[in-house]
Amino acid sequence: MTIDNDVFPELNHELIKPLQTIDDIVLWRLWQQNPSQARYLIILFYRYVNLTEYIDDGLNKIEINQEYFERLWFFIIDQLLKYKISEKTNLPDVLLDLSQQFFNNEKLIISQIYQDNDDSKIRYLPFKYYLQKSLDKLSPIERIIVVTKDKFAWEEDKILQYLQLKNNITLPEIRAYYTQAHSRLLNNLPTDIISIYLQND
Repeated sequence: MTIDNDVFPELNHELIKPLQTIDDIVLWRLWQQNPSQARYLIILFYRYVNLTEYIDDGLNKIEINQEYFERLWFFIIDQLLKYKISEKTNLPDVLLDLSQQFFNNEKLIISQIYQDNDDSKIRYLPFKYYLQKSLDKLSPIERIIVVTKDKFAWEEDKILQYLQLKNNITLPEIRAYYTQAHSRLLNNLPTDIISIYLQND
């Protein structure tokens, strides 16, 4: 699949450029062997982000939204990481099979993967995947504080009120948890994810 370096500027990064001519299977094996090196996943994702090329147009289907698009790719990435690659393995075929598996699990019939003129919603998906994995490593209370404050924009008093229903906690402790959680989030991210997405603008 042809990918546009202007649409996805991450492809111009010094860690990504040397990978652009490497075969799918080689990149895939390298990523399985080194899952903390996200660069291999990033180049594969950009090659095959347009899954509509691999979906039969002859079925009776519906369009899915951005939320399902992200869930689809998170599912695919998790499966690719543990997939047993053989000499006969073909990545586009595997992507099609995994997509269909996802649709079956979700009881969805699909014709068109989510598309949007705002490419940033697509280009940051590998970053969002690793961020979610990093978020999963936080303690439950750290995760609640970060999600309610950063994603849902809760005020500190509202977070305190919510947490005090089940925990004996103070506002200074919430602030300390929040600072600690952000530090851990960054520390849990692959270094190349940070370099490519957070230091490349």
